[in-house]
Amino acid sequence: MSSITSGWIDSVQRAAQRAQGHPVLGPYLAMITRLPSYARLGAELARDPEVPASAKTALIAAGAYAISPIDLVPGFIPVAGQLDDLAALLLAIRLAVRMSPKEVVIPHLERSGISQEQIDSDLLAVRDATIWIAQRAGRAIRNFANAGYRRINSFARYGPFRAIDRTTIDPTL
Repeated sequence: MSSITSGWIDSVQRAAQRAQGHPVLGPYLAMITRLPSYARLGAELARDPEVPASAKTALIAAGAYAISPIDLVPGFIPVAGQLDDLAALLLAIRLAVRMSPKEVVIPHLERSGISQEQIDSDLLAVRDATIWIAQRAGRAIRNFANAGYRRINSFARYGPFRAIDRTTIDPTL
């Protein structure tokens, strides 16, 4: 593993430890630290000849979706743009694990250090993070719209000449 990757993982692990008490960010950041294990698991499942072709197709499709510039949520939107990619990858891994014979999947899971329950809880973490971000974004949009409404209402009420004394304006002009 390169020093850049390990440095990135270390910084995410430190952030996950700081956010441990947060009901949404803690599990989400903990899931992010497991991404290299998920990548390894997905690659191993895709290469294993005992894994059904339909499961491999799901893994390849999710990988293509993750690197594709065409997304449900554009990738340039921080965090939210990556949540749909994570959900697609985790769903494909869960599907591949469930479709494959247990005797084939168990060694892969043990090598990657991930359990089936962990996959399900990480999918819940992605779902909860998506809901949390959507609620935050909704509040921000509402506050922005309310501020604009107050400005427009103030302008409509007082007009552009708020500072001018209206008694000195000549009505014949």
